[in-house]
Amino acid sequence: RFTAEFDFRTYDAEGVILYAESLDNTAWILLALRDGKIEIQFKNEFGTKVTSGGKAINDGLWHIISVEELEHSISVKIAKEAVMSINSPGTLFKQSQGFLETKVYIAGLPRKVGNNLVKKINPRLDGCIRAWNLMNQGHSGVKEVIQEKQSKHCLVSVGRGSFYPGTGMAMFQINYNNLDSAEDWLINVTMTIRPSTDTGVMFALVSNETVPLALSIVDSNSSDSQKIIVTIGNIMVAQLESKKLCTPRKVLVGLLVTKQQLELSVDSHTDRSNSEQLSILHQAMMANVVTYLGGLPDVPLGATLVTAFYNGCMEVKVNNRQLDLDEAISKHNDIRSHSCPLIMQ
Repeated sequence: RFTAEFDFRTYDAEGVILYAESLDNTAWILLALRDGKIEIQFKNEFGTKVTSGGKAINDGLWHIISVEELEHSISVKIAKEAVMSINSPGTLFKQSQGFLETKVYIAGLPRKVGNNLVKKINPRLDGCIRAWNLMNQGHSGVKEVIQEKQSKHCLVSVGRGSFYPGTGMAMFQINYNNLDSAEDWLINVTMTIRPSTDTGVMFALVSNETVPLALSIVDSNSSDSQKIIVTIGNIMVAQLESKKLCTPRKVLVGLLVTKQQLELSVDSHTDRSNSEQLSILHQAMMANVVTYLGGLPDVPLGATLVTAFYNGCMEVKVNNRQLDLDEAISKHNDIRSHSCPLIMQ
């Protein structure tokens, strides 16, 4: 019968932990998180079921999770204590010549499956799993896959936030139309950053092959500080210097832009600008812009001043909405949506 046990740690609230299906795809079981709580969905020849229970476990602590198929039910335990028992007539998976063979997917779904679930879910999950025991065969099969991929290795200690490794970006489609006032549009970005390198694009709007707005960190001439700059095209329209940013401390950065004025704030310092360059941004906002976090797509040389990818931790709110990287249109695989390496003070 189907069994799985492992240690699990995450700050993510929703995503697929494990999905197993029969070789002919007629039966399957899904173990997932929704609102931080364990959810089970399954299908066999007798029908489909979905249920959730237990406490929220997306607290960044390690939890022992086990799923076991018993004679007439599926049992789910957290820390060896039962949290769910789901009635299941018949067996989940049929044996073939005395063997039970399944295909197992970890932290995601095969492409064709998403629409067949009993209850739809965002499958992307950022978490960490160790001490694998699948089908009572230990970590056989899992270890070989993970050992080869550095990006799949667990961070030793994590905190909340998103981690950008300096190798890619995330892309969002955001509507900046301002329905609450007479202004045509509003860009209100607040972010908490903890950079690991001194140069990189944190937030940018891209229109065709132009970069009508970018918020970046750049190296300063001074040895103990960096600059945070705002550019429209390849013209810098605002800048603030901040004490050395690549330290354990987190820095609060704000950017507020309307067609009349731009305001950059870093910690408690502010730089305002009503540059004529804002008319270029206004034209782009009246057309179509795509939002990028952590870097830029390929743009022509000279389209903007900074093109390096951001490396470090960053949490971003746009127009009072916290951006969840699991909801990005596209995201580089090495970006960790909900876990940031902790720096020991």
